[in-house]
Order: sequence, then structure tokens, then C-alpha cells
Amino acid sequence: MDDISEGEHRLEDIYDKLPLYSDSILLAHEPDYADTSSFIGRFGLQLSGHSHGGQVVIPFIGPPVLPRWARKYPSGLYQVGAMWLYTNRGVGMTSPFVRFNCRPEITVFTLRAL
Repeated sequence: MDDISEGEHRLEDIYDKLPLYSDSILLAHEPDYADTSSFIGRFGLQLSGHSHGGQVVIPFIGPPVLPRWARKYPSGLYQVGAMWLYTNRGVGMTSPFVRFNCRPEITVFTLRAL
């Protein structure tokens, strides 16, 4: 999916190309878009990034700063309606270039048919 923050997401174009009666995986950079994509009911899983997990996570408080479109689901696994969302912390950083209590992450998924 194109960048949501740039207004180029075009979810309708994707939806029209999905096979009927099957779950699909949506790759959407911004995790908070899950509130919109889960509403459609055609995606079983959304994989996202964007937040870097906050880069700095204060114990018992959480990240003090999160980017727009990554404030509700900043890191980890969530169930949003009937859809699962996984937000990866990634390995990169943005300014300020520091990580504290937020390790870089590469996630490996194994998908199996039911």
C-alpha cells in the first residue's frame, strides 16, 4: 500500500483486486491505519513499521514521542477487530539517533494453512 501520510493509500484499488472469500495480508507502513483496514474485514493480518518502537522507551511509562499514524499501535502484536496487526520496531532510527530500552528488531513469520 502506498504511504498513508502522503494521502496515496488507495485502499479501494487494493480491495477490488482481492480474491473473494479469503484473508489477505496488508503491508501498510503506518500501523494506526489498522483501524481503517480492519473495518473492511478482508485482511487477516496487517504488517507495519513506521514507529521504530518509539526509539526511547521509559520504563513503566512507554515512549515519550511517537510519530503520527503510530501512536495507538507503536510496537508488537495487536488484535484490531477480527484482524491481527504486527508493528515491527525495525533496525533503523530517525533523529535523534538514539535507542534506549527499545532494541532493534527483525521479525520472521511462519505462515501455515489451517
